[in-house]
Amino acid sequence: MEAIHTLALTRSFRSRKMQTVISFDQDALTVRGEFDAVGRSLNSAQQPAEGISSIGVRRSRQDLVLVKVNGERLGSVGQLAGVLPVQVINPGSFELLEGSPGVRRQFLDWGVFHVKHSGFFELWPRYRKALQQRNSLLRRGNIDAAALAPWDAELSTTAALITAARLRHFDELAIAFDGVYRQLLRNSAIFSGLDDLMPDSMPALSLEFFGGWKDCEVRGYTEVLKEEVAQDLRAGFTRNGPHRADIDLKCGKLRAGEVLSRGQIKTIVCALKLAQSKVLLDQGISTVFLIDDLAAELDEGRCRAVFSELVDLDVQVFATAVKKSDLHNDWCRDKPLKRFHVEHGVVTPLM
Repeated sequence: MEAIHTLALTRSFRSRKMQTVISFDQDALTVRGEFDAVGRSLNSAQQPAEGISSIGVRRSRQDLVLVKVNGERLGSVGQLAGVLPVQVINPGSFELLEGSPGVRRQFLDWGVFHVKHSGFFELWPRYRKALQQRNSLLRRGNIDAAALAPWDAELSTTAALITAARLRHFDELAIAFDGVYRQLLRNSAIFSGLDDLMPDSMPALSLEFFGGWKDCEVRGYTEVLKEEVAQDLRAGFTRNGPHRADIDLKCGKLRAGEVLSRGQIKTIVCALKLAQSKVLLDQGISTVFLIDDLAAELDEGRCRAVFSELVDLDVQVFATAVKKSDLHNDWCRDKPLKRFHVEHGVVTPLM
Protein backbone atom coordinates (compact mmCIF):
# COMPACT_ATOMS: atom_id res chain seq x y z
CA MET A 1 0.00 0.00 0.00
CA GLU A 2 2.86 2.33 0.76
CA ALA A 3 4.26 1.64 -2.70
CA ILE A 4 0.92 2.48 -4.36
CA HIS A 5 0.69 5.72 -2.38
CA THR A 6 4.24 6.59 -3.44
CA LEU A 7 3.31 6.00 -7.08
CA ALA A 8 0.31 8.32 -6.75
CA LEU A 9 1.89 11.13 -4.71
CA THR A 10 5.67 10.41 -4.69
CA ARG A 11 5.58 10.15 -0.89
CA SER A 12 4.66 7.68 1.84
CA PHE A 13 1.47 8.01 3.86
CA ARG A 14 3.46 7.10 6.99
CA SER A 15 5.98 9.91 6.85
CA ARG A 16 6.92 12.87 4.69
CA LYS A 17 10.58 12.10 5.47
CA MET A 18 11.31 9.63 2.70
CA GLN A 19 14.78 8.92 4.10
CA THR A 20 13.04 6.81 6.77
CA VAL A 21 11.35 4.70 4.08
CA ILE A 22 14.51 3.89 2.08
CA SER A 23 16.29 0.64 3.02
CA PHE A 24 19.33 1.21 5.25
CA ASP A 25 21.75 -0.21 2.69
CA GLN A 26 20.35 1.71 -0.29
CA ASP A 27 20.81 5.26 -1.59
CA ALA A 28 17.32 5.50 -3.07
CA LEU A 29 13.98 3.75 -3.45
CA THR A 30 12.33 2.91 -6.75
CA VAL A 31 8.69 1.98 -7.25
CA ARG A 32 7.12 1.00 -10.55
CA GLY A 33 3.48 0.18 -11.24
CA GLU A 34 1.33 -0.78 -14.20
CA PHE A 35 -2.37 0.04 -14.31
CA ASP A 36 -5.37 0.89 -16.41
CA ALA A 37 -5.84 4.64 -16.94
CA VAL A 38 -7.88 6.45 -14.29
CA GLY A 39 -7.98 10.04 -13.12
CA ARG A 40 -6.40 12.88 -15.09
CA SER A 41 -3.89 13.45 -17.84
CA LEU A 42 -0.37 14.63 -17.14
CA ASN A 43 -0.68 18.06 -18.70
CA SER A 44 -4.04 19.22 -17.39
CA ALA A 45 -6.31 18.58 -14.45
CA GLN A 46 -9.26 18.90 -16.81
CA GLN A 47 -8.80 16.03 -19.29
CA PRO A 48 -9.21 12.28 -18.67
CA ALA A 49 -6.04 10.20 -18.69
CA GLU A 50 -5.73 8.05 -21.80
CA GLY A 51 -3.17 5.35 -22.53
CA ILE A 52 -1.21 5.67 -19.28
CA SER A 53 -0.03 2.19 -18.38
CA SER A 54 3.03 2.61 -16.15
CA ILE A 55 4.45 4.97 -13.54
CA GLY A 56 7.92 4.89 -12.03
CA VAL A 57 9.05 6.92 -9.02
CA ARG A 58 12.58 7.20 -7.63
CA ARG A 59 13.37 9.05 -4.38
CA SER A 60 16.96 9.48 -3.18
CA ARG A 61 18.30 10.16 0.30
CA GLN A 62 19.15 13.65 -0.97
CA ASP A 63 15.40 14.09 -1.61
CA LEU A 64 15.82 14.14 -5.38
CA VAL A 65 12.68 12.94 -7.17
CA LEU A 66 12.51 11.28 -10.58
CA VAL A 67 9.12 10.43 -12.08
CA LYS A 68 8.57 8.57 -15.35
CA VAL A 69 5.30 7.78 -17.08
CA ASN A 70 5.42 5.18 -19.85
CA GLY A 71 9.20 5.53 -19.71
CA GLU A 72 9.21 9.30 -20.28
CA ARG A 73 10.59 11.59 -17.61
CA LEU A 74 8.26 14.28 -16.28
CA GLY A 75 9.44 17.87 -16.03
CA SER A 76 7.96 18.27 -12.54
CA VAL A 77 6.28 16.22 -9.84
CA GLY A 78 3.20 18.40 -10.24
CA GLN A 79 2.54 16.81 -13.63
CA LEU A 80 1.78 13.54 -11.85
CA ALA A 81 -0.97 15.08 -9.72
CA GLY A 82 -4.34 13.49 -10.28
CA VAL A 83 -3.19 10.61 -12.48
CA LEU A 84 -3.87 7.96 -9.82
CA PRO A 85 -6.45 9.17 -7.23
CA VAL A 86 -6.09 7.29 -3.92
CA GLN A 87 -7.98 7.44 -0.63
CA VAL A 88 -6.24 6.22 2.53
CA ILE A 89 -8.00 4.88 5.61
CA ASN A 90 -5.46 4.08 8.32
CA PRO A 91 -4.75 4.94 11.98
CA GLY A 92 -3.68 8.43 10.91
CA SER A 93 -7.11 9.10 9.42
CA PHE A 94 -8.43 10.16 12.83
CA GLU A 95 -6.72 13.49 12.13
CA LEU A 96 -9.51 14.30 9.68
CA LEU A 97 -11.77 15.03 12.67
CA GLU A 98 -9.26 15.54 15.47
CA GLY A 99 -6.47 17.34 13.63
CA SER A 100 -5.88 20.92 12.50
CA PRO A 101 -8.00 22.73 9.88
CA GLY A 102 -5.17 22.13 7.40
CA VAL A 103 -5.92 18.39 7.39
CA ARG A 104 -9.59 18.96 6.54
CA ARG A 105 -8.69 21.65 4.02
CA GLN A 106 -6.37 19.20 2.28
CA PHE A 107 -9.16 16.61 2.23
CA LEU A 108 -11.63 19.05 0.69
CA ASP A 109 -9.11 20.34 -1.86
CA TRP A 110 -8.21 16.80 -2.91
CA GLY A 111 -11.79 16.42 -4.09
CA VAL A 112 -11.99 19.91 -5.63
CA PHE A 113 -8.80 19.29 -7.57
CA HIS A 114 -10.24 16.23 -9.30
CA VAL A 115 -13.59 17.80 -10.20
CA LYS A 116 -13.79 18.63 -13.88
CA HIS A 117 -13.55 22.29 -14.87
CA SER A 118 -12.89 23.50 -11.30
CA GLY A 119 -9.64 25.17 -12.38
CA PHE A 120 -8.20 24.48 -8.93
CA PHE A 121 -4.94 23.10 -10.35
CA GLU A 122 -4.15 26.55 -11.80
CA LEU A 123 -5.90 28.76 -9.23
CA TRP A 124 -4.29 27.56 -6.01
CA PRO A 125 -0.65 28.27 -7.03
CA ARG A 126 -1.72 31.75 -8.16
CA TYR A 127 -3.38 32.42 -4.81
CA ARG A 128 -0.41 31.10 -2.83
CA LYS A 129 2.05 33.25 -4.79
CA ALA A 130 -0.02 36.41 -4.27
CA LEU A 131 -0.44 35.56 -0.57
CA GLN A 132 3.32 35.18 -0.12
CA GLN A 133 3.96 38.52 -1.82
CA ARG A 134 1.35 40.30 0.30
CA ASN A 135 2.68 38.77 3.51
CA SER A 136 6.20 39.82 2.55
CA LEU A 137 5.01 43.42 2.23
CA LEU A 138 3.04 43.24 5.48
CA ARG A 139 6.13 42.10 7.39
CA ARG A 140 7.95 45.27 6.32
CA GLY A 141 5.34 47.50 7.97
CA ASN A 142 4.53 51.15 7.17
CA ILE A 143 3.82 50.40 3.53
CA ASP A 144 1.76 52.37 1.06
CA ALA A 145 -1.67 50.92 0.29
CA ALA A 146 -0.81 51.17 -3.40
CA ALA A 147 1.90 48.54 -2.92
CA LEU A 148 -0.70 46.06 -1.71
CA ALA A 149 -3.23 46.86 -4.44
CA PRO A 150 -2.03 44.46 -7.18
CA TRP A 151 -1.72 41.56 -4.75
CA ASP A 152 -5.09 42.35 -3.18
CA ALA A 153 -6.63 42.28 -6.65
CA GLU A 154 -5.07 38.91 -7.48
CA LEU A 155 -6.06 37.48 -4.11
CA SER A 156 -9.64 38.69 -4.50
CA THR A 157 -9.99 37.19 -7.97
CA THR A 158 -8.52 33.80 -7.13
CA ALA A 159 -10.18 33.63 -3.68
CA ALA A 160 -13.64 34.05 -5.20
CA LEU A 161 -13.05 31.26 -7.72
CA ILE A 162 -11.39 28.93 -5.20
CA THR A 163 -14.16 29.43 -2.64
CA ALA A 164 -16.88 28.89 -5.23
CA ALA A 165 -15.21 25.65 -6.38
CA ARG A 166 -14.81 24.46 -2.80
CA LEU A 167 -18.41 25.29 -1.97
CA ARG A 168 -19.74 23.40 -5.00
CA HIS A 169 -17.77 20.30 -4.05
CA PHE A 170 -18.73 20.68 -0.39
CA ASP A 171 -22.45 20.85 -1.19
CA GLU A 172 -22.21 17.60 -3.17
CA LEU A 173 -20.04 16.03 -0.46
CA ALA A 174 -22.52 16.94 2.30
CA ILE A 175 -25.42 15.32 0.43
CA ALA A 176 -23.44 12.14 -0.27
CA PHE A 177 -22.13 12.01 3.31
CA ASP A 178 -25.64 12.20 4.77
CA GLY A 179 -26.59 9.04 2.90
CA VAL A 180 -23.37 7.11 3.57
CA TYR A 181 -23.10 7.77 7.30
CA ARG A 182 -26.71 6.68 7.81
CA GLN A 183 -25.87 3.35 6.17
CA LEU A 184 -22.75 2.86 8.28
CA LEU A 185 -24.34 3.97 11.57
CA ARG A 186 -27.97 2.99 11.17
CA ASN A 187 -27.84 0.73 14.24
CA SER A 188 -25.85 3.13 16.43
CA ALA A 189 -27.86 4.24 19.46
CA ILE A 190 -26.23 7.66 19.81
CA PHE A 191 -27.19 8.72 16.30
CA SER A 192 -30.67 7.20 16.22
CA GLY A 193 -31.35 8.88 19.57
CA LEU A 194 -30.14 12.22 18.28
CA ASP A 195 -32.25 11.87 15.15
CA ASP A 196 -35.32 11.50 17.35
CA LEU A 197 -34.42 14.62 19.34
CA MET A 198 -33.38 16.86 16.44
CA PRO A 199 -35.92 18.88 14.45
CA ASP A 200 -36.31 17.97 10.79
CA SER A 201 -34.02 20.85 9.80
CA MET A 202 -31.14 19.55 11.95
CA PRO A 203 -29.81 16.03 11.29
CA ALA A 204 -27.89 14.07 13.92
CA LEU A 205 -24.68 14.67 11.98
CA SER A 206 -24.05 17.63 9.73
CA LEU A 207 -21.18 19.20 7.81
CA GLU A 208 -20.54 22.94 7.85
CA PHE A 209 -18.29 24.91 5.49
CA PHE A 210 -16.06 27.81 6.56
CA GLY A 211 -14.49 29.63 3.64
CA GLY A 212 -11.70 31.28 5.62
CA TRP A 213 -13.41 34.49 6.67
CA LYS A 214 -16.67 35.39 8.39
CA ASP A 215 -19.81 35.35 6.22
CA CYS A 216 -17.84 34.25 3.16
CA GLU A 217 -21.05 33.37 1.30
CA VAL A 218 -22.24 37.01 1.31
CA ARG A 219 -19.11 39.04 2.13
CA GLY A 220 -16.53 39.38 -0.63
CA TYR A 221 -12.82 38.88 0.00
CA THR A 222 -12.01 42.31 -1.44
CA GLU A 223 -13.98 43.84 1.42
CA VAL A 224 -12.18 41.67 3.96
CA LEU A 225 -8.71 42.68 2.72
CA LYS A 226 -9.57 46.39 2.84
CA GLU A 227 -11.26 46.32 6.24
CA GLU A 228 -8.60 44.20 7.94
CA VAL A 229 -5.42 45.70 6.47
CA ALA A 230 -4.56 47.46 9.76
CA GLN A 231 -4.85 44.22 11.74
CA ASP A 232 -2.87 42.35 9.07
CA LEU A 233 -0.10 44.96 9.28
CA ARG A 234 0.13 44.53 13.04
CA ALA A 235 0.17 40.74 12.69
CA GLY A 236 2.62 40.78 9.78
CA PHE A 237 0.56 38.37 7.68
CA THR A 238 -2.84 37.96 6.04
CA ARG A 239 -4.96 36.54 8.84
CA ASN A 240 -8.05 35.47 6.89
CA GLY A 241 -8.76 33.98 3.49
CA PRO A 242 -9.08 30.67 1.65
CA HIS A 243 -5.83 29.53 3.30
CA ARG A 244 -7.84 29.43 6.57
CA ALA A 245 -10.79 27.46 5.18
CA ASP A 246 -12.17 24.52 7.15
CA ILE A 247 -15.04 22.06 7.29
CA ASP A 248 -16.72 21.31 10.61
CA LEU A 249 -18.62 18.17 11.53
CA LYS A 250 -21.34 18.68 14.13
CA CYS A 251 -23.12 16.07 16.23
CA GLY A 252 -26.28 17.99 16.96
CA LYS A 253 -24.85 21.33 18.07
CA LEU A 254 -21.52 19.95 19.31
CA ARG A 255 -18.29 19.23 17.46
CA ALA A 256 -18.30 15.56 16.58
CA GLY A 257 -14.61 15.04 17.36
CA GLU A 258 -15.23 16.11 20.96
CA VAL A 259 -18.18 13.84 21.77
CA LEU A 260 -17.81 10.68 19.67
CA SER A 261 -15.92 7.51 20.57
CA ARG A 262 -12.88 6.35 18.63
CA GLY A 263 -14.93 3.77 16.79
CA GLN A 264 -17.58 6.32 15.86
CA ILE A 265 -14.94 8.79 14.67
CA LYS A 266 -13.31 6.14 12.50
CA THR A 267 -16.71 5.26 11.03
CA ILE A 268 -17.35 8.93 10.23
CA VAL A 269 -13.92 9.22 8.58
CA CYS A 270 -14.80 6.20 6.43
CA ALA A 271 -18.13 7.83 5.56
CA LEU A 272 -16.42 11.08 4.53
CA LYS A 273 -13.94 9.33 2.26
CA LEU A 274 -16.59 7.07 0.77
CA ALA A 275 -18.85 10.06 0.16
CA GLN A 276 -16.09 12.02 -1.54
CA SER A 277 -15.28 9.08 -3.79
CA LYS A 278 -18.97 8.77 -4.63
CA VAL A 279 -19.00 12.43 -5.70
CA LEU A 280 -15.95 11.86 -7.90
CA LEU A 281 -17.43 8.69 -9.35
CA ASP A 282 -20.40 10.77 -10.51
CA GLN A 283 -17.79 12.80 -12.43
CA GLY A 284 -16.42 9.64 -14.03
CA ILE A 285 -13.39 9.40 -11.73
CA SER A 286 -12.66 6.11 -9.96
CA THR A 287 -10.65 6.07 -6.72
CA VAL A 288 -8.26 3.42 -5.41
CA PHE A 289 -8.74 2.74 -1.68
CA LEU A 290 -5.82 1.84 0.60
CA ILE A 291 -7.18 0.50 3.90
CA ASP A 292 -4.90 -0.45 6.77
CA ASP A 293 -6.32 -2.46 9.71
CA LEU A 294 -9.99 -1.53 9.32
CA ALA A 295 -10.96 -3.84 12.19
CA ALA A 296 -9.09 -1.66 14.71
CA GLU A 297 -11.85 0.25 16.58
CA LEU A 298 -14.59 -1.17 14.33
CA ASP A 299 -16.71 -4.27 14.96
CA GLU A 300 -17.46 -6.83 12.26
CA GLY A 301 -20.84 -5.31 11.40
CA ARG A 302 -19.34 -1.88 10.82
CA CYS A 303 -16.50 -3.32 8.71
CA ARG A 304 -19.04 -5.21 6.64
CA ALA A 305 -21.01 -1.99 6.11
CA VAL A 306 -17.87 -0.15 4.93
CA PHE A 307 -17.08 -2.91 2.44
CA SER A 308 -20.68 -2.93 1.25
CA GLU A 309 -20.30 0.74 0.31
CA LEU A 310 -16.97 0.00 -1.41
CA VAL A 311 -18.56 -2.79 -3.43
CA ASP A 312 -21.39 -0.47 -4.47
CA LEU A 313 -18.80 2.09 -5.62
CA ASP A 314 -17.11 -0.65 -7.68
CA VAL A 315 -13.63 0.69 -6.85
CA GLN A 316 -10.36 -1.17 -6.42
CA VAL A 317 -9.42 -1.81 -2.79
CA PHE A 318 -6.14 -2.82 -1.16
CA ALA A 319 -6.78 -3.80 2.47
CA THR A 320 -4.44 -5.11 5.16
CA ALA A 321 -5.19 -6.79 8.47
CA VAL A 322 -3.21 -8.24 11.35
CA LYS A 323 -5.33 -11.41 11.36
CA LYS A 324 -6.81 -13.27 8.41
CA SER A 325 -10.18 -13.33 10.19
CA ASP A 326 -10.30 -9.51 10.23
CA LEU A 327 -11.13 -9.51 6.50
CA HIS A 328 -14.01 -11.71 5.34
CA ASN A 329 -14.36 -12.93 1.77
CA ASP A 330 -18.15 -12.57 1.81
CA TRP A 331 -17.83 -8.81 2.42
CA CYS A 332 -16.85 -8.50 -1.25
CA ARG A 333 -20.03 -10.28 -2.37
CA ASP A 334 -19.51 -11.40 -5.99
CA LYS A 335 -16.47 -9.18 -6.64
CA PRO A 336 -13.17 -10.93 -7.51
CA LEU A 337 -10.56 -10.84 -4.75
CA LYS A 338 -7.03 -12.00 -4.07
CA ARG A 339 -5.41 -12.67 -0.70
CA PHE A 340 -1.73 -12.45 0.17
CA HIS A 341 0.32 -13.25 3.25
CA VAL A 342 3.22 -10.93 4.07
CA GLU A 343 6.00 -12.06 6.40
CA HIS A 344 9.52 -10.62 6.67
CA GLY A 345 8.97 -8.69 3.46
CA VAL A 346 7.98 -11.78 1.46
CA VAL A 347 4.57 -11.67 -0.25
CA THR A 348 2.90 -15.05 -0.78
CA PRO A 349 -0.40 -15.48 -2.69
CA LEU A 350 -3.07 -17.46 -0.80
CA MET A 351 -5.54 -19.81 -2.41
